Amino acid sequence: MFRLFNRYYSIRNTFYFAFENVFILIFLMWGSLVGGVWAHLLLAPLVVQVCLYYGELFPPFPRFSIKEFLVRHFQAMLCAAGILLVCYLVIPPPEAPVFGPLWWRLALSPLLLIGLRLAYQAINRTYRLDTPILIVGSGKIATVLKEFLANERNLGYRILHFQWDLSTVNHSGDQFGRLSEFVSRQKIKQVIVAMDDRRGQLPVKSLLHLRVQGIQVFEAVSFYERVAGKICVDWLKPSTLIFNEGFNRINLIRVSKRVSDVVFSVIGLLVSIPVFLTVPILIKLTSKGPVFYRQERVGENGKPFMVMKFRSMREDAETVSGPVWATEDDPRATSLGRIMRLLRIDEIPQVINVLKGEMSFVGPRPERPLFVAQLREKIPYYDLRFTVKPGLTGWAQVKYRYGATEQDALEKLQYDLYYVKHLSPLFDLTIVLDTIRVVLLGKGAR
Repeated sequence: MFRLFNRYYSIRNTFYFAFENVFILIFLMWGSLVGGVWAHLLLAPLVVQVCLYYGELFPPFPRFSIKEFLVRHFQAMLCAAGILLVCYLVIPPPEAPVFGPLWWRLALSPLLLIGLRLAYQAINRTYRLDTPILIVGSGKIATVLKEFLANERNLGYRILHFQWDLSTVNHSGDQFGRLSEFVSRQKIKQVIVAMDDRRGQLPVKSLLHLRVQGIQVFEAVSFYERVAGKICVDWLKPSTLIFNEGFNRINLIRVSKRVSDVVFSVIGLLVSIPVFLTVPILIKLTSKGPVFYRQERVGENGKPFMVMKFRSMREDAETVSGPVWATEDDPRATSLGRIMRLLRIDEIPQVINVLKGEMSFVGPRPERPLFVAQLREKIPYYDLRFTVKPGLTGWAQVKYRYGATEQDALEKLQYDLYYVKHLSPLFDLTIVLDTIRVVLLGKGAR
């Protein structure tokens, strides 16, 4: 895997992604350079990949049935075709002189793309292109890591396991030979140390020998962080956070993040003028109560602030129950409120909080003080999420479903810690793009 914009990507899937686009572009442009249509054709792969991305059809490809695979691809292709048709009607490309009319090639390109993807999946299954990795150790850490990698087969790893015999740790010559022989025979390039307790048990000589031979050696915590995009707090030690890389808070990052927040909040307010004109009227017509809903949340450095939302609940929603997490088909929501939550319209007034500097566009979602008091007592490292400003959207929001339990809060914290550790403007940009996809697909709304 390699890191780009503080996110990790599979080298194999990235190589295929590049090959797919180059192949289709060559297919479309064959003989068209003379015809002067190359500038128009550069738009085709871009539009197609955007539609595939927002249809969740990007490498690593989700495991669908063949029927769903074809249906979802054709839906994305029809969307791309509609966009390209409008673009080409506005600025018509000249007819290509070679390989038939341009429109025929555009029509055939979806079949070519689907064929390439089916062939790629077949090659993966047939030739076992997965990277062999060795997990050394046993216990909870090794079990959780193996289960995660087994469920996420699209990451491209083939799991092998080596149990270190603790009874011979002090006389490890035989085990040293067995481990080296096993790594060589299986052509392993990465070794993950997954021991619950490494004191007096870590095979230092063996691992050092493998490392100087060019084998990558990872701690289970850091490897899990790379492949899962979150930091597992159950395994986390303070020394890991203190001595490892990350948590950069240089002034350039702070200033650029604030500037982008101000610019995008102003743009967001201007674009949302029709919403601010129509939604208040609809709220007043459909339910009693104020248009806006103000609620206390915990912000950066634990400071409270009042978040603004369009009211999506009944006026007396929490009179009896008090503060509770939102649930699926929340009975407190009005009929209009359910629609607003689905489309995230109720969150739009929070751009005012962003403009005031109480929130950022990207960051951990702000929680209510009552929930914070409960969670910080039960979840380790919970206060670390308050070292940055809360956000309209965040890494946890695009990677995990809506949280309504303490276990959900723990899972989301692990994604929030990853974001806090790897915060950067370009990472924020990728999260915003993911957020658009989540909103368009209606995921996680309550």
